[in-house]
Amino acid sequence: MKVTNTSITDKEIAEVLSQAGLTDKQVKAFLSDCYGKDCCAEKVRVLRSARRSLLDSIHMKQTLLDRLDYVIWCTENKNQ
Repeated sequence: MKVTNTSITDKEIAEVLSQAGLTDKQVKAFLSDCYGKDCCAEKVRVLRSARRSLLDSIHMKQTLLDRLDYVIWCTENKNQ
């Protein structure tokens, strides 16, 4: 798949960042800091940090899901 439209609005960025767990203050800082300047490296750092945090959360939930599945399995097979 070839991406041809690489533009994204500030509103779309704010929504994604908010859903990823950044506070309103962090979102505003991301959007306003370095506005009109070349701060790509700093913005990528913030984005990668948010991604890492979200992925860690997913892994914790997956571990809990695995443990619940094990309890279900033990419960179902207790009398065998």
